[in-house]
Amino acid sequence: MNQNVDIITQNIEVASFIREVFGYTERFKGQLFVLKIEDSLMSHPLFPVLMRDIALLHKAGIQIIIVPGTRTSIDAQLKAWDIESRFHNGVRLTSEEALPLIEQASLGAAQRIMSHLTASGCNGIQGNWVLARSLGVIDGVDYMRTGRIERIQRDILEQLLSEKFIPIIPPIGWNKLGHAYNISSTELATELCKYVKVGKLFFIGTQNGIKAENLVTGKNTRYLELTDSGVISALDIDQAKELLELNSDVLDFGQIDYLLNAIHACEAGANRVHLICGEMQGSVLQEVFSARGDGTMVYANQYSSIRPANVEDIPDILRVMQDYIAKGYLVPRTQESISEKLKDYVVYSIDNSIHGCGALHAFEDGSAEVAGIAVGANYRKSGIGDAIVRHLISLGKMKGYKKLFLLTTQALDWFYPFGFVDGSIDDLPKSKRDHYNQKRKSRILVMPLK
Repeated sequence: MNQNVDIITQNIEVASFIREVFGYTERFKGQLFVLKIEDSLMSHPLFPVLMRDIALLHKAGIQIIIVPGTRTSIDAQLKAWDIESRFHNGVRLTSEEALPLIEQASLGAAQRIMSHLTASGCNGIQGNWVLARSLGVIDGVDYMRTGRIERIQRDILEQLLSEKFIPIIPPIGWNKLGHAYNISSTELATELCKYVKVGKLFFIGTQNGIKAENLVTGKNTRYLELTDSGVISALDIDQAKELLELNSDVLDFGQIDYLLNAIHACEAGANRVHLICGEMQGSVLQEVFSARGDGTMVYANQYSSIRPANVEDIPDILRVMQDYIAKGYLVPRTQESISEKLKDYVVYSIDNSIHGCGALHAFEDGSAEVAGIAVGANYRKSGIGDAIVRHLISLGKMKGYKKLFLLTTQALDWFYPFGFVDGSIDDLPKSKRDHYNQKRKSRILVMPLK
């Protein structure tokens, strides 16, 4: 019996993942993704796999622009010529002597990316469509041939994208007189969001998101979605700003730089900004084709919400509940039984896909039952169930119920931290008490609200 249940669970997880992939493929087809890829990944054994995955995205109808990170290549080139690498506030100070070597290293990184795209059957095209000007002297520091972006030639990029090329833009800009400047690849990737409509911006490096451990949280960040490895899964702009404000002395330079640029990119028009590790096989595909990747995402528009269920949600509610019913955690529901009490149900939606549900059923004595809590098989450790229960408790308070109650066979310890305590059959309203299933012997928990 247990083996059959395990097989059913595995089948549900696989089917859920396939449905999700189909949904996201349709959603992102025709959208533009900008990928900043750190050159430190190029020596990793899985770099060809990463580039093949990017090629698969392009073949699935997603437009792509790639910006190579070049710090590792530049450092190696300057070291080979015995030229010191100097930085101020994380920005490289580019001397006249260093500039030709920096150009050579940047173009070399772009060429390696183009070679991998060609091997995967895609047409990469390398060029510089960035106008730049000198950073000049700031607070007494001369940045020499380090520049900042003045303008990006959008018309050329849009033409190349329409012809199914993958533009690769090394971080070298040029002024109107033809003088070159070394520019930040992170700034370039972020700045692109101001010129072209970007669905997703990826920062792909060696860091797998931002871990929640040791971070100070506030009003907006008290409840964060975490991955199994403790990485913050998703933040809206306000949450990202709060984390920066409260943890300026905890976050490292790279994390601060990512959050700042993610906020700027979202404010410039990008929908999602992702920080992921390119050393993990399939990290890009997982981030694109599921609602929960392994990295940290900052988002601008509505990403997840708990909302009242509607008629179109009923098949998804049944789907999410199926595994719980098969294991005996929930009593069976039908389309008709859910439809009859549809106004009591809420659903947890991520990118318009349903991944959780719950209900609050009112009774004659002024109490209400928390019922039907279920979360999709691939999202059980995401905090979705917690969010639904907290929502239903708030809803119960808002509607003025005297108390909440629930019946459970397996989840006692999960419900206790919300404030539920052990109750008895006498705590149930009469109509519920009369239909109590003596064979199932569910435990009863209650929460007084008044």
